Amino acid sequence: MSSCPPTPPARRAEPETTTVAVRFASTQSARLKRAAPVVACVRQGLWVERPLLLERADGTYDLVGTTARPDRLVRWVLSHGAAAEVRSPARLRRRVAAAANRIARQYEDDES
Repeated sequence: MSSCPPTPPARRAEPETTTVAVRFASTQSARLKRAAPVVACVRQGLWVERPLLLERADGTYDLVGTTARPDRLVRWVLSHGAAAEVRSPARLRRRVAAAANRIARQYEDDES
């Protein structure tokens, strides 16, 4: 008989989370205030929990949420077009900018 304590069951590592802040133009008001799309994003794993939506004095909106998959938010942010701007984290901001630049280059007029 071993004198060692039993090995505890393996625990799943908690995913590393990141706080994300996105500013939206006032034109996105109706889309942001509908609960269904945000809840769907939670179910799809984009957000750890329902993000907080704050209306600013100038009519724009700040959405702040926690995600374990910031890279998956790139397409979601781009779906809002120029009406959305990632404020943080910088890595997500750069990824959205790079994707937007790839899209812009695809539509540039060429001389041929």
